[in-house]
Amino acid sequence: MFGSVRSLVRGLVVLAALAPLVGFAQFNNGEAAAKANAAPAFTEEVRGEILDGVTLILKERAFVPGLDFAKWDTLLETNREQLLKVENENSFASGVNRLLREFGISHVGLRTPRSREFRQTGLTTGLGVGAQFENGAMIVRSVAEGSPAAQAGLSVGDKIVEINGAAVTAESRLQAGENEELKLKFIRGETAPREIAVKAGRYEVVVRDQLKWVDDKFAVIKINSFSRGYDRTALDKMVEEASKAEGIVIDLRNNGGGAVTNLAHLLGLFIDANEPVGTFVNRQMMQAYLTEKQVTSGDVKEIAQWGQSKYRPRTPAVKRYEGKVAVLINRGSASASEIFSAAMKELRGAHIVGQATRGAVLASTYGRLAGGFELQFPVSDYVTIKGQRLEGDPVTPTIEVQVTRGIEGDPVLDAAIKAFLSSQG
Repeated sequence: MFGSVRSLVRGLVVLAALAPLVGFAQFNNGEAAAKANAAPAFTEEVRGEILDGVTLILKERAFVPGLDFAKWDTLLETNREQLLKVENENSFASGVNRLLREFGISHVGLRTPRSREFRQTGLTTGLGVGAQFENGAMIVRSVAEGSPAAQAGLSVGDKIVEINGAAVTAESRLQAGENEELKLKFIRGETAPREIAVKAGRYEVVVRDQLKWVDDKFAVIKINSFSRGYDRTALDKMVEEASKAEGIVIDLRNNGGGAVTNLAHLLGLFIDANEPVGTFVNRQMMQAYLTEKQVTSGDVKEIAQWGQSKYRPRTPAVKRYEGKVAVLINRGSASASEIFSAAMKELRGAHIVGQATRGAVLASTYGRLAGGFELQFPVSDYVTIKGQRLEGDPVTPTIEVQVTRGIEGDPVLDAAIKAFLSSQG
């Protein structure tokens, strides 16, 4: 009746980036980085064209059942003059996004040329090091593969004690614009302090999914994103290897979502491809419902139940895993992660462990704007097969585990393993 859902929905992504560790390069927003980001052609005229483009997209292309985007005219009218004066790209985007948040929905936001490039290519500019201040030093927690920090020789666990000759403090930041150099003094283990120079540059952010084992009985597959970096072949191999486990844990904590095609792939590794998991309700489906029912409005859950086009898992290239499954979630689990968690909860009876998800589930796509900007905007709502609209209604865990800052170990994973062991009895 409506064709394939996969043809109706291009992508499922999140608007807000997760809070990074201090100085993580793709979120580098220091003054030098802001200057590097600023495009010479970012004039008042271009800013006006961007605002006009946002208006056009919201009025003609954006869709959320029951939401009237006409409110944008009033919001923009009272803020347009001020926005036109903002000369920094990041500050301009922040101002526009502040207005867009008034709609109270996810998956709508203005992206700068730099953030658009990162989304499309995975390339970013910076140092590629994440660190946290502890006991008078910045402890390196992550070093991006192939980044300037990695090439300079920094490793996880190094203690940075000076930046450009100044002792580090809680306010210190590992931030630099393109080609800007920082001189770092650090200590590794019990060795004497060493000094290196790290020049910020462009590199590809690669975060690989991982498989690890707990007590040789339980497999844990950490999936970081459903966007760039999601490797279907690698995940097929992980699930194949993990199929001998007494239970598989899928860790989706801080996974902000991604493409519905990748989500369908992961679903297919655990749920029969003929089993519908939910419904994407777009403008076409809603209009068809209103026409058939001869009404002027309709509840999104009723429309989803009425609609014939359902979202289903993809037929897997390897044998589907039918054993015990637990899914780890938290507030950082959003969008595609929430759809997967809800489907596993409703259809597989999986243990859902951790904290409630974000409640940010709208299918969205992107519209090109002047100056290299783009607007992410929603085109479909989503309702699970058992009738839960996930936008604004997070997936709740079947086993809630609150995590206290500074606690040792991984109590959420421990709770999942305990649930597996309890079910064996």
